[in-house]
Amino acid sequence: MRILFVAAEAAPFVSVGGLSQVLYFLPTALKKLGHDVRIITPLHGAMQKTGRRWSMQRQAEIPVPVEKAETLSCFLHYYKGTSSIVPSYFVENTEYFSLRANVFGYGDDHIRFSLFSRTVLEWLTHQQKSGDWMPDVIHCNDWHTGYVIDWGRRQSPYQSAFRQISFVYTVHNFSYQGNYDFRYQSPRDDGTEPLADILNPALQRQNPLLRGILYADSVNTVSPTHAIEVTTPEYAEGLEDVLLAEKGKLSGILNGLDTREFNPLKDPLVKYRFSKSTAHTQRPKNKTVLQKQFFLDPNPKAPLLTFLGRLAPQKGWDLLFETLPHLLSHIPDTQLIVVGNGDDLYRQRLFALQKSFPKQIGLHLQSDFRLPRMLFAGGDMMLIPSMFEPGGIVALEALRYGNVPIIRRTGGLNDIVTDFDPHTRSGNGFSFKDRDPWALFATIVSAITLYRQPSVWHTLIYNAMESDFSWEHSAKEYDLWYADARKKRIRALKMSPHPAYIPQRI
Repeated sequence: MRILFVAAEAAPFVSVGGLSQVLYFLPTALKKLGHDVRIITPLHGAMQKTGRRWSMQRQAEIPVPVEKAETLSCFLHYYKGTSSIVPSYFVENTEYFSLRANVFGYGDDHIRFSLFSRTVLEWLTHQQKSGDWMPDVIHCNDWHTGYVIDWGRRQSPYQSAFRQISFVYTVHNFSYQGNYDFRYQSPRDDGTEPLADILNPALQRQNPLLRGILYADSVNTVSPTHAIEVTTPEYAEGLEDVLLAEKGKLSGILNGLDTREFNPLKDPLVKYRFSKSTAHTQRPKNKTVLQKQFFLDPNPKAPLLTFLGRLAPQKGWDLLFETLPHLLSHIPDTQLIVVGNGDDLYRQRLFALQKSFPKQIGLHLQSDFRLPRMLFAGGDMMLIPSMFEPGGIVALEALRYGNVPIIRRTGGLNDIVTDFDPHTRSGNGFSFKDRDPWALFATIVSAITLYRQPSVWHTLIYNAMESDFSWEHSAKEYDLWYADARKKRIRALKMSPHPAYIPQRI
């Protein structure tokens, strides 16, 4: 298939969040499966910060309708790609992209990304007329590209021109729905009115995420469990009615892990490198290095708990602060290392906890790109008691290095971790379900009990490292998803020569 990814950011050109990483690894993995994959993204001024020059060709000037008869010129650039980077297109506009220091966070973001979206459609219209490359599937990502799907499915001339193309939509985070707080909007946008012109103030009050969900052929999110969770008020961020109505086209595919970058056998940030077969001899050496760096007793038998991530309510810190004092008191050889930054309240509470247990707690409450790999390679258990966790990338990284995750069953964590059974020797971690500090306490104690049995624990580490969560695995799931979306489009064409789904009012 010919697949076009449309997104607000894409690594290695510019990277702010996890979306950019997906836009690097997934297209590359799909290319290896034989698909003709390309990316289109804005030409951000932030690309200059990378210090790398990209050899691009300016291909065309594109006049984009923005208000009544008014147009705004954008320019299309093309990067032919390499063996590890798929061919990529960039939309240039000086005012809205090139002169901006950041990728996101502006008061006119709805104008910026609707302009980008409309440019994509105008460019594809030109491509079709000239007989040049056209996609079978347009894969849009997050609210910034929901405009592409609405205009592409409902507005002339795009509706008829692209009726054979499948529009698919990945929502990486349902809490970001546009440049407006739609949760408190009254009356709410129900997605039935046509999108306003780009420079019309009414556009800001139209929800592009909702509209992408309504008009896409297929919608997915970053894990199968999260796809179920978002149909409930607790996780849907105000979109539960829409997601329940559209659940027939909603699914979840777990993000992958770059197994070349995260490879304990070749990782330059790991002092004693190891594989599955050598982990039982090499990981204890890394543990000693880690303990010394954080001024903890270099005791190889002490269970070393680790935490990597934001100091925020989402990550389960309210549970941890209830649990940790009891754990550290009753199992006094237990050690804990925390790496991350976030809320000052949690920082202060951690400093106070460290004063109470100075020989058991090590803290590094700021960013450091080296320390996570050391935590993965030297820690015994990774604490991930999240309140919600759509993807769960830290669990994937921990498993890759044999650091056994202890998780609360939610989102992607539920799909990544299988409880270890000491009798069958199957499973790769530990879990609990309730938002209860004593449930977390009991799970940690169970893990420490098995940790005291080296032969059993070595099997668990092997299982953890044996888990396959590579992007190659994810790409095969996306391959099936695209094929299903193509079938849906073909069925829709048979039902109507110009299919445009009109939702009921919400």
